[in-house]
Amino acid sequence: MSDAWIDKLNSVAQSHLGLSEVATDIELVIEYRVVGETLTIWQIKIDKGNTTVTASGDSKPDVWYETDLSTAVALFEGTIDPLTAIIEGKMEIGGDPRVLLDKSIVFEQLENIFETIRPTTVFDFDRE
Repeated sequence: MSDAWIDKLNSVAQSHLGLSEVATDIELVIEYRVVGETLTIWQIKIDKGNTTVTASGDSKPDVWYETDLSTAVALFEGTIDPLTAIIEGKMEIGGDPRVLLDKSIVFEQLENIFETIRPTTVFDFDRE
């Protein structure tokens, strides 16, 4: 989760038309926590169609995910899906999980964003 990776994710998220179109009435903060030698936190903040990705945990998340680095890499690479990671106990979820249902269209668009950056950043992601 390098600064360059966060910057790339932020750039794609901000210019993603599908996300901005479905999120015009949505305010949402999603936090990702990766536990390793250090704790890495990053957030996706959606404010009525405007999306930013930051390498911080400065906003109160509506929903959060926490996992270890190897699971985070597997999730990013698409070799494990989030539901399987949760069921297998490899990832925890907190906050208000009803958000996942209420705003599922946002999560579908976020998956598209991850798909978009996966080919250009997976090598750098693996090296961290």
